[in-house]
Amino acid sequence: MRAQDKRTGPHLTVSDTSEAIAFYMDVFDAVAIQRECLLDGHVVHAELAVGGHRLIVSEWWEAGDPSVAANRDEVLTIERTDPESVLRRAVAAGAHVEPPAAPSHQVTLRDPAGLCWTVVGPQRTG
Repeated sequence: MRAQDKRTGPHLTVSDTSEAIAFYMDVFDAVAIQRECLLDGHVVHAELAVGGHRLIVSEWWEAGDPSVAANRDEVLTIERTDPESVLRRAVAAGAHVEPPAAPSHQVTLRDPAGLCWTVVGPQRTG
């Protein structure tokens, strides 16, 4: 899926949309495509492009109770040419590295909103 696609990817439910957007922009180089704000400027909903994909970040979830959505344990995967740099930025911005369940070369982190991410490098051929 490309950032120009009209389809959206995951819907991330967070407790503070502005903080989550700032984290994703700083750490994952996300680009804000659209923001929905209250009259006081509080961001309640945003669409971001991250790694060529789109995702929705909001403080509410149309399909049910936001607390249920916030406690999901799905892991989102993002590919970057320099995953170590992304990991360092994420930890500096408040993310926590999750201990692996089994020996693995992948690193999973939990962002300040409590969502899990795996940052991987480019696929190698050969």
